[in-house]
Amino acid sequence: MLDNPILLIIALIAVTIGAVLQSLAGVGMALIAAPILVLIEPNFLPAPILALGCFLSLLNTVNYRHKLHLGNTQIALIGRVPGSVLGVYLLTLLPLEFFYLVFSIFVVLSVLLTYRDIRVSPSSCNLFIAGFFSGLMGTTTSVGGPPIALAYQNSSPEKARAELGLFFLVGTIISLTLLWIADNISYHQIQLTLPLLPAILLGFLLSRRLDKHFKPYYLKPLIASLSVILGLVIFIKAMATFNPG
Repeated sequence: MLDNPILLIIALIAVTIGAVLQSLAGVGMALIAAPILVLIEPNFLPAPILALGCFLSLLNTVNYRHKLHLGNTQIALIGRVPGSVLGVYLLTLLPLEFFYLVFSIFVVLSVLLTYRDIRVSPSSCNLFIAGFFSGLMGTTTSVGGPPIALAYQNSSPEKARAELGLFFLVGTIISLTLLWIADNISYHQIQLTLPLLPAILLGFLLSRRLDKHFKPYYLKPLIASLSVILGLVIFIKAMATFNPG
């Protein structure tokens, strides 16, 4: 639970903005909200951020359900399962500080990927591989979007929103279940998550109001700049406390 009212307000604003951007442009929670939450409280990583993303994915899946094609999602989810299992296993072997470092690196890499013209077709093989790495990265660092987003980069926005929403919904449920079985979800993390759920709903509702007027390329440079800065801050903070021995 966030006892500091100022930090709680910052967290609520960050999650609301992240939910708006995620629902509109496909990025937001992992690139904007998640780094701010981790800076406020390191225990937001990974389960609470995954839980918030799961709730948002449920809302987006229901909203875009008419555009769903289950075949692609099924293949990606099959790949996500072993990736998530490996992620939980790595969490039992390595210190949390290591994953803060990885988290910050993935945030920066995610930004760089958005500016690269990488052509990846949504073939069965690519969807399976993307699902695997999304499960691995999502379970360990909560940043599981970039691999699977690459596979959908040439799809229509409505199709991508619908299928990615369903993928993240089921995928995060898988990751959260495995984290719970491995005793990697604490009561403190549940307390961190619950007060921020209304911000997810507010962000989703705002995105529906803004959908017709939103131009993702307007905010892309700002999102990229903030994400890189936040990622580097987390990296420096993690490096200062990381003790590999």
